[in-house]
Amino acid sequence: MKGQLTFRIAAVLFFISALFELLAITSAVPLFGATRSGLAGIIYHLAYVALFAGLGIGLWFTKPWGYALVFIGTAFYTLDKAHYIVYRKSILRELMRRLGEYREFLQMVDQQMILNALTVMAVAFAACWWGFAIYTYYRRDYFRSQAEKSEGFAKE
Repeated sequence: MKGQLTFRIAAVLFFISALFELLAITSAVPLFGATRSGLAGIIYHLAYVALFAGLGIGLWFTKPWGYALVFIGTAFYTLDKAHYIVYRKSILRELMRRLGEYREFLQMVDQQMILNALTVMAVAFAACWWGFAIYTYYRRDYFRSQAEKSEGFAKE
């Protein structure tokens, strides 16, 4: 059926993303203009673990709720990236903090250029999510037909 390979590959990539989020569960995250760690950071990472794992399961097993979760995930990710763009200066501070002793190299580069690059990157990532959501919308019959097949199988 059309779309099966695409959705299966996406499911595997979402499972991998969930694993990486789980591995980074204690790392700090930029939230609301500051770097947050502890419970706030863990909740942030767990939200993404749940989202990515849910998407992986929903896409792999062609669950009707997996179709809906694509759009919920797209909205969530878009809001997260919009937040990222709004608090650009805190993102730059976090990048400087992570670079540690190498931050002087970053200071030699125009910081506005770095902020612009981070903004373009955030917009591009959100656009990719929207592209996948649009693809999912056009392939929605894949989810419907799989659900109908499983219901028909259960009735027999």
